[in-house]
Amino acid sequence: MSTKDNEKSYNVVRSEPVVKAYAERLKVLKKAQEFAAMEEIPKAVQFYSQYLNILAQYFDVPESSLSPAFFNRENDLAEMLLISHVYWDLGKAYDRSPNLTLESIRCLKQFVAFTIGFKYQYANSQMVKKFVRQKLAHNPKAFKDTYEKIRIEAKGCYIATLCYGSLDPRTIALRDYRDTVLSRYNLGKVFIHIYQVISPIFVRVLITFPFLNRFFEPLLSRSIGLYMKISRISLPQ
Repeated sequence: MSTKDNEKSYNVVRSEPVVKAYAERLKVLKKAQEFAAMEEIPKAVQFYSQYLNILAQYFDVPESSLSPAFFNRENDLAEMLLISHVYWDLGKAYDRSPNLTLESIRCLKQFVAFTIGFKYQYANSQMVKKFVRQKLAHNPKAFKDTYEKIRIEAKGCYIATLCYGSLDPRTIALRDYRDTVLSRYNLGKVFIHIYQVISPIFVRVLITFPFLNRFFEPLLSRSIGLYMKISRISLPQ
């Protein structure tokens, strides 16, 4: 995400300190992650908040108004994943204090906003699921609600969601094939069940070894393209 591109997109005149802080933002985030790893939560919260405020100042909005709309869905995917995890960690940190319940819920909502529809959605949903199962939350309903919002969007075509995102036409095409073709036949229902059992494992492999996507995604795209051609569904160019 280059300074030049964002100045052109948002027409914001930024001061030199703001631009400099933005250039150093990942160093701030790294400090936050280091403190989080050492369970020094107050310091982690301090640096996480500083990182988010740097982004907010760069885009000239309140931190609470940060949105995926400020980022390029492809070029900035890695940073949006980081932002989602920042809000996730803040949501957990604020959950520790009864006085900060509303702030925890707000951060969880931001976590959802930076998760739904992106390629890492399934991975994030599994992260939340694990936390919920561990029963570590002081406000478990907020975390269960967060998981339900992500799970509802991510369920089904796990592999396509990872490769393209849940709202991509190719993912939607696969869901359509599952719901309108496969689900009509007993053998198709068996295939759907097997797919739902093994695909999360396969997704974890793809997340762990992302270079495999270079080999798998073209095969998946050709299969989807064939179905869409037969069904006379056109992909956007």
